[in-house]
Amino acid sequence: MELNLATLPDYLHQRREKIRMFEPEVPLHIEEIGDGNLNTVYRVSDSAHPDRSLVLKHAPPYIKILGPDYPLSTERLTYESRALEVYNQLVSGTVPAQYDFDEAVPVIAMEDLRDANVLRDDLIAGKVDTAISEQVGRFMGIVHSQTYVDNVPKTTAQHYKQQFANTTMQSITADYVFTFPFTEHETNFWTPGLEPDVQQLKADTDFFQQVGHLKHIFLTAQQGVTHGDLHTGSVLVQDDTAKVIDAEFAFYGPVGFDIGLYWANYLLSFFSHQDTSHVQSALQTAIVQIWHTYTAEFKLDDSKLEAQILQNIFHDAIGFAGLEMLRRLVGAAHVKDIEGIVDLSRKLSVEKAALQFGTTLVKQHQSLQDITAVIAML
Repeated sequence: MELNLATLPDYLHQRREKIRMFEPEVPLHIEEIGDGNLNTVYRVSDSAHPDRSLVLKHAPPYIKILGPDYPLSTERLTYESRALEVYNQLVSGTVPAQYDFDEAVPVIAMEDLRDANVLRDDLIAGKVDTAISEQVGRFMGIVHSQTYVDNVPKTTAQHYKQQFANTTMQSITADYVFTFPFTEHETNFWTPGLEPDVQQLKADTDFFQQVGHLKHIFLTAQQGVTHGDLHTGSVLVQDDTAKVIDAEFAFYGPVGFDIGLYWANYLLSFFSHQDTSHVQSALQTAIVQIWHTYTAEFKLDDSKLEAQILQNIFHDAIGFAGLEMLRRLVGAAHVKDIEGIVDLSRKLSVEKAALQFGTTLVKQHQSLQDITAVIAML
């Protein structure tokens, strides 16, 4: 069954005993919300009591933004549902509550965070709250350490590997982060004037050696439950509380990938605010805070092993951060932090600086020793 505004009322009536939100005869208001590329998202509310509401996330059997000619397995929502279960078990309250998962359709019924802002929008507006970076750092630190392959029984690690063998979505990420942006691919685009920098990057053999190394880690390292798409558009903020969303890319992989993506989007915001020093300073503080909170929460029984693992995670995260920055500049999916800059000369200046920095992170990710060294390079 493919859900749409016409079929949703009947579906909700059939599913009401599972969802347990609305009385049988209550008139419902249904609207499509969200601007995601893969899935459709609806808000369903009691017409008489709009504050009584939930969100339905539905995965059609194709990429939503491209249509039926671009098929995609609906299993992606199964992995998101499993991730929500793990997250709510390990760090309750850091993700939306899950009310129901209907694998046959498939659709997740979850908590409606209707009054929250997208973190990316807050950062674009220059609102940088270190409480948010602390919470997301804590979220990652707890989830990663409590599912880490060397920190759980072998049977538990094997269970996680089986439950999060999300190879389809992992393959898409591998293409769009590690491969397509640095080849002649139809989905790539960039600002006029950036061409010389792009061509210089594509001719850099040292860069490609590091890209190959990082892609191998991404595809083979099975370390812990990894969100897989944790950027500033995947965090909702209400007051000083953060909730992580959109875990359809969740897989059992290199945990540094989450940190790298999250850092990269703060760094892209940093470059977009090149004329606002106090915002840049706040973003630098937040980037450091993410790591400090993460390391405080990442606990293993063996302290020596913990220190070595954290150093390895850091190196991976720095490399992944550089690649995420670059693919957001020259690949298929750009960020509105930069795309929203109207002045073309200013936008190009921002992109040139961000591209150079991202390239440096990729090439030097194994030699940088701590996050303060990264901040010193800005």
